[in-house]
Amino acid sequence: MKEAKISVIVPIYKVENYLKRCIDSIQKQTYQNLEIILVDDGSPDMCGEMCERYAQEDSRVRVLHKENGGLSDARNVGIEAATGEYIAFVDSDDWIDDKMYEVLYDTLLKYDADIAECSYRNLYADCIVEETNCTGNVVEGDNIFALEAMLDWRYFKPNAWNKLYKRSVIADIRYPKGKLHEDEYTTYKYMYNAKKLVYVDFSFYNYDRRRTDSITGEKFREANLDACWAFRERVDFFEKHGIKSLERKMNDIYCWVLLDRIYQCYRQQINGPKVKALVEQARQDVDYLKKHDVDPWYIEEFKLLSKGIEKYGMARSVRERK
Repeated sequence: MKEAKISVIVPIYKVENYLKRCIDSIQKQTYQNLEIILVDDGSPDMCGEMCERYAQEDSRVRVLHKENGGLSDARNVGIEAATGEYIAFVDSDDWIDDKMYEVLYDTLLKYDADIAECSYRNLYADCIVEETNCTGNVVEGDNIFALEAMLDWRYFKPNAWNKLYKRSVIADIRYPKGKLHEDEYTTYKYMYNAKKLVYVDFSFYNYDRRRTDSITGEKFREANLDACWAFRERVDFFEKHGIKSLERKMNDIYCWVLLDRIYQCYRQQINGPKVKALVEQARQDVDYLKKHDVDPWYIEEFKLLSKGIEKYGMARSVRERK
């Protein structure tokens, strides 16, 4: 049986010290029928030249140069250019183990699934932490099972890069340009489009958390509030598609994330336009929450936040000191 082509999309920006490690790990995959799409997102360093050298040496490598538009935009450009029946993503400061795509592809076929996912290891400056116990267990389920597991942060996760997707589940869904936490806006939609998903409890992806100048390595800032709107969109998506069984869980998570992020802003004295917009969002959501299944405590917290971030922050600080 002929192996299907996997298009591996790598967004690239200011990673010349890490890029070789990343691309080499993709080239060394035991699954060889790859289309390696390197998206140079207007990188000001030597990344563009490095990509071109890889393309000269390996016919599987395609290089796309574009003006800087951010991670989401780069991924979207890669999706549009991809010709494979399957799509995968690797962040350019990370790397993957040799058998990652062989295992995910074989698992997809064995279980007749649309998305296959593996675990990953977190690399910190002073230690390596496995995300899971790496038992080797395989977990399969339909889209609602996977969405609930994602909400519970077990098995299926919202990360873009530890998965192999059938192209059909991606369809016309694209990452939101100019947003942080772009995975939170997008992955659950791919999951919903899948009839079956399968998870393999082995770590094949190496998530490098040691860079302080990366998106994930930077300290909390106002842009991190983008996650709150991602979760709010997910609330609307679940309601629109009639996922009633997960309504309470999704609503509670959205409320918790919003209140947590707002409180971080209060403690760090961040009070820009996104903070103001999020407080207004909370004010509007009070009526919504009253009509939907949610922990009543969150309704009272949203009412308090509606009076302003200072009142909410001070009240929460008092509670936490008790």
